[in-house]
Amino acid sequence: MLDTLVIGPQEVIKSWDLDFEKNDVQFYPLANDKDLLIGNVQYMDFLGSNVVLFDNKIHQILIFNSSYELIKRIESKGEGPGEFKFLECFFVDKERGEIVIFDSRLFKFLTYTAQGEFVKEKKVEYFARDLFKVGDKWLINNAWSDDKSNPYQIFVADDNFEILNKLKPQDKSIVSTIANPAPFIKTDSNDVIFYEPLSDTVYQLSSSLDKLTPFLLFDFQGLEYTKDMLYSSRIREFIDKVGRGKYKGWVRGLLINNDDKLFQFFETNGSKRLENVMALYQEEQLKLFSQFTIGGGLKVFYPKLIKDGRYFSVLSSEMIENFREENLEWGNLSFEVSELLKNAKNSGYTYLVSFKL
Repeated sequence: MLDTLVIGPQEVIKSWDLDFEKNDVQFYPLANDKDLLIGNVQYMDFLGSNVVLFDNKIHQILIFNSSYELIKRIESKGEGPGEFKFLECFFVDKERGEIVIFDSRLFKFLTYTAQGEFVKEKKVEYFARDLFKVGDKWLINNAWSDDKSNPYQIFVADDNFEILNKLKPQDKSIVSTIANPAPFIKTDSNDVIFYEPLSDTVYQLSSSLDKLTPFLLFDFQGLEYTKDMLYSSRIREFIDKVGRGKYKGWVRGLLINNDDKLFQFFETNGSKRLENVMALYQEEQLKLFSQFTIGGGLKVFYPKLIKDGRYFSVLSSEMIENFREENLEWGNLSFEVSELLKNAKNSGYTYLVSFKL
């Protein structure tokens, strides 16, 4: 039976300030050179004892060791072997101990070791929005397909990125070209889950990698979809339609931890202006809030992944500096956050933040 999670009109809390003891908040300083800039960390993962950050603003991969010291920076340089121009997505292959990225300007996959050394590359003729590996096969979200009968596809490729199969949902739901930041949902289980953003449906991929079965539906209180909303060129019309009602929108990020579901969605409050809302569905209760904060007001980005029941986010040095410049009343901050701000070097420390919900 398809589970439905109804998101109706209810109060959105301005911020959820995490409690250090209740939420078991932990900080891990990523020591690096003060001249190293870190932009927007879109993804992160662990590879053995190393921490891998995907910075899609400056287009670089940063690898830190178990002592959180920078051991390698893989940066955008050019078009030669082992070089790239635009980081679109990456995947950490834990079985092989490798990092694989896709360059959407040069249309090639590049493979690096856990230490950041270049291994190989493969040029292709298709686009990859996101990567996920199962066994010896790659799942590739191809969000810019020319196949207008089904523009949002998942490719199944071999270890050399040759296409073996093309998947689409088995039901009659709409398939969109709206790009979700991470449609392959990384869980602690062995399940492979795919979120299709315009139909607001979450799919379970079969173990044989040949079928997508819907298992969770987000219901934004009656929002209707039409064929006009299929293609990215119609996205503004879709936003207009969303704007006709309150708390109608689409999910943009989803993390699943056993029965708990943490996700983001856009709502409009009856206008065309989209606002991001975070939500936690836990013990059959739904909590809506605008942002995570810690220690009385220090903002924390939406978590990047779940590992062993803990949520991991990134607190950049840029964010710390901006917070200091806001000249907030330090008396409102917890001792832990006050010490963090005092000890953080200018543009020198980026922190991993870990917590439970």
